[in-house]
Amino acid sequence: MQFLKAVCFAGSILLVASGAGAIEPGQSGLGLLGSANVPILRFGDWYSISPKVGITYNYVVSSRIMAEVEYHYSNMLGGDLDKREFYWAVDKKYYQSPNASQGMWSHSLSANGVVHLKPLQEEGTAPYLMGGVGFYGFSHEVEGLIFPAQTGETLDASIRLEPYKDKWAALNFVLGGGLSIVTSDRYLVDIRAVYNIALGELRPLEAWGLEKAFPIQTFGLTIGLKYFW
Repeated sequence: MQFLKAVCFAGSILLVASGAGAIEPGQSGLGLLGSANVPILRFGDWYSISPKVGITYNYVVSSRIMAEVEYHYSNMLGGDLDKREFYWAVDKKYYQSPNASQGMWSHSLSANGVVHLKPLQEEGTAPYLMGGVGFYGFSHEVEGLIFPAQTGETLDASIRLEPYKDKWAALNFVLGGGLSIVTSDRYLVDIRAVYNIALGELRPLEAWGLEKAFPIQTFGLTIGLKYFW
């Protein structure tokens, strides 16, 4: 979350030290974004809120419309497979897999349209709606789970499921809204809330109470700084 704090701090400086001018049609810009990435629905059973960082290329089409190409990277936090219990039918007891581990990282690239509800003006604020489509690539790894369907008089913790790594490149849809805060003819602070739907999946681990996550859905709270020329 350090990146997000840095972006917030820089944004506050720009708001105080803004200069004259306004962002005009035809300008291009680059932006840095920091997000709180919140997995929701079944994906939320697998992981918890995680940081996400990104960059954008922006082009001002008109006083209300901005085209945007956005890239994000996230490394998911949380995951409790080592603490989840499975039921062993032989002795009718529950057991953990203390050596289990899991991990997931993702990249996303999307082309977005940002439509402001009023023109971008000098040192003004303008709410907007945005939407986009792109690709979501991720890698998901799981290992160290005790095999729950084994037989015998006592549970053998050395008998484990085969570790696996799933890699996906999935179609991704982005919907959201936010606020553009123009601080000068060069700088803009962007605050937005975004809903992402990626058409990829995490395979189920039903013995541990984890169902298949499809699609992968997240909600993001983002703040960014954009520089235009």
